[in-house]
Amino acid sequence: MEQKLKGKVALVTGAGRGIGRAYALRLANLGADVAINDIDLHSWKQFDEKLTADTVVDEVKNLGRRSIGIECNVADKKEVDAMFQKILKELGHIDILINNAGGLQVRPETSYASTVPEDDLRREMDRNLMSCIFCCQAASIPMKAQKSGRIVNISSQAGLKGAPDGFYSSYGVAKAGIIAYTRYLAGELAHFGINVNCIAPAFIGTARLMQRSFSAEPGRYEALLKTIPLGRVGTPEDCAKVIEFLVTDLSDYIVGQCISVCGGVILF
Repeated sequence: MEQKLKGKVALVTGAGRGIGRAYALRLANLGADVAINDIDLHSWKQFDEKLTADTVVDEVKNLGRRSIGIECNVADKKEVDAMFQKILKELGHIDILINNAGGLQVRPETSYASTVPEDDLRREMDRNLMSCIFCCQAASIPMKAQKSGRIVNISSQAGLKGAPDGFYSSYGVAKAGIIAYTRYLAGELAHFGINVNCIAPAFIGTARLMQRSFSAEPGRYEALLKTIPLGRVGTPEDCAKVIEFLVTDLSDYIVGQCISVCGGVILF
């Protein structure tokens, strides 16, 4: 793989497993040194995901890149600011931020738009939207100073369309907020040579998704496939390829956009 990112330093949040891991390894294969953030760097063990080393940090190092692991809660601004200070001290600078941390942690029966409990709403906003904002704010300081950088925020198909029954509203609103925030930030930071964009994945076949969403309900997976024009769920690598596009010179003239990675689930 061409070393387009040689000499660059990237941070991927929520990269202890799954899609975040795929982003980190893609960036490392492109030549970047990668800081790995997760609230638990061994979270892959919860879902029997297969790694080639003890942590994603070790996998990156085995590719010949520098890497550090930082366990912290990116929904806490103080922890985020401390994380960026550690990256700048140990890796020297930061050129790329992938805001992958987040996820859905509410029950369908309590997630309807008209009745979602305040605790669920605030938790989803903190996990998804506020964590993204805090990391973008921290990254913008050194990126402005060096007058260059790439930021890719991770939204979701839930942020592009509502659910027919109104469930998972707090997650969808948080992910829609990421798209809006991306556009505002992109307009501000483009003047500093910083490209800000986001992607919105649909169903991506991680170990977590397959175990939690489909293993207990026979036929649900087959029903899902019928809703996807390409006839398959996405892979983490499908998303990582779009990340590569957005952090390399292939996307030099793209700013403030949200790219849907969905196999045709959203057609517009």
